[in-house]
Amino acid sequence: MLMPFTVEQLDLLYKNAKDPVYFMRKNGDTFDYVYVNPVCFTLFNKELVGTNLDESMPSSLAREIKKQYLIAIKVGKRHTYRDYSLFSELDTAMETELTPIKFGDQQFVLAITKNVTIQKKIEEDYLFYESLVQNSVDPMLMISAEFMILDLNPAYESTFGVFKEEWIGRFYDDLPEKYKEFFGTGKNLLQHFSAQSKSTSMIMKRAKQDGSEVKFSVSFSPIKENGMIRAFHIVFRELTSELLLKNELKKTENILESYKDALNFAALVAIWNSSGTIEFVNDNLNELTGYKHEELIGLHISKIGDPIVSTELHDEICKVISQGEIWRGHIKSVKRNNDFFWVDVTIIPLFDMAGEIYQFLSILFDVTERKQMEEQLHHMAYHDSLTNLPNRRYMIQQFQQLKEQADSNKEYIVLLYLDGDDFKLVNDEFGHNVGDEFIFHFGKAIKSSLRKNDLVARVGGDEFLVALRGVVPENSQQHFENVISRINESLAEGWAINGHHFTPTSSAGIAIYPEHGKDFDELVEKADAALYLAKSKGKGTAYLYSVQ
Repeated sequence: MLMPFTVEQLDLLYKNAKDPVYFMRKNGDTFDYVYVNPVCFTLFNKELVGTNLDESMPSSLAREIKKQYLIAIKVGKRHTYRDYSLFSELDTAMETELTPIKFGDQQFVLAITKNVTIQKKIEEDYLFYESLVQNSVDPMLMISAEFMILDLNPAYESTFGVFKEEWIGRFYDDLPEKYKEFFGTGKNLLQHFSAQSKSTSMIMKRAKQDGSEVKFSVSFSPIKENGMIRAFHIVFRELTSELLLKNELKKTENILESYKDALNFAALVAIWNSSGTIEFVNDNLNELTGYKHEELIGLHISKIGDPIVSTELHDEICKVISQGEIWRGHIKSVKRNNDFFWVDVTIIPLFDMAGEIYQFLSILFDVTERKQMEEQLHHMAYHDSLTNLPNRRYMIQQFQQLKEQADSNKEYIVLLYLDGDDFKLVNDEFGHNVGDEFIFHFGKAIKSSLRKNDLVARVGGDEFLVALRGVVPENSQQHFENVISRINESLAEGWAINGHHFTPTSSAGIAIYPEHGKDFDELVEKADAALYLAKSKGKGTAYLYSVQ
């Protein structure tokens, strides 16, 4: 059975992967296991290759998986699905990324499954925490270790008569004098907090919006990350019943614990306001991007790592999160030192009491290594392993774009079908190792004779296809004759292998779009026919297809 990848190539990429990897072939109304990596055996405790989905699992599960596979095939691009929803009772949460691959008349699907239980917990913890804070009747305030106000809830605004938008991002020293009095005692307490300090509370008198002065029990809880205090969570409770106060204090401790757990579990965390200004990042994000903490706070989110996203993806993200929905996906970005990296991103809109979005929480995981493996797999699928030149599949994929460009500009595409003369003699006399190196240099000589925007692909032993784009019709013959001349000159210079100097020749068949064919297959057929006639006339001959 022909496949787009060999078992050896798949093993090279996925044999040591911790995530289960399945390479499936569509067979009627089911999917056959063509390749699985070793970790799959520990899950199923049996050999899967040679069986199909329906034979390896309960029918209800197989039916759902086949449904997802068919979705991936229909959309013709990567498709990700999860087998859980937030706040479900499932202990384990799994996510599978499907990549459909068309090979000839066969349809394959590459499935990579990963455990996202921790990520599910993080999302639940943040949403739970945010819901409790925003709906709490107790005024709550969050300030940085440098005494900058990071957040406050609606109860704080209504109780003390302040406006959130006027306070967020301001430092203690920048506040009006009448409000500094409110903070004085608390600031003195917090200045004496150390990394070992735990939550504490004190009784304070504060004037409410209506002018009445009441006593509050104020709890101060440090938020730590990597052993350092990064922020303080402050809760004001108006003193009423001592029993009620104790219960509320316990509730706050539980809320804070969930918040700290989420921060500790998250690989990378960023929070920005509705205007896009970053208000919080954790140390892991600083470490990955190479930016310092103070460089990121106050920066617009679009600047962090200079994300490389298409206009379509940017519009999709904005549309989803602006509607109050969670967005999940992969984004390619660049570090401060210009190294690229990939992150798995979850963006969660956060709402205030009025139901308006006021912040966005972003949880990121570094998936650079996984993406590099995918890119390597994609490269192998569309490139020849011996010469590292594109293969026939790549040429087919690109030809539609070449056609559209040629039609738009009223230009020709010239297809050269090149075949080395007497290559078999090289293999017979010097062996296959020398023959392989000979082919490598042969392809290199062709590529060096072309312009950067022309295409060359290896399609057989010593057979190559060259697509010359942007050819002006009235100069087409002179154009391809010049290219063939450069190729012949490059081959005539030759190369040395193991002390032997080779100066090969090549025959060429030529066909022109749209004169000789309207699609790729028809054009290749005409160029191949011209190559046959060129071969019959002798070595180093080129022949333009003719209907006669």
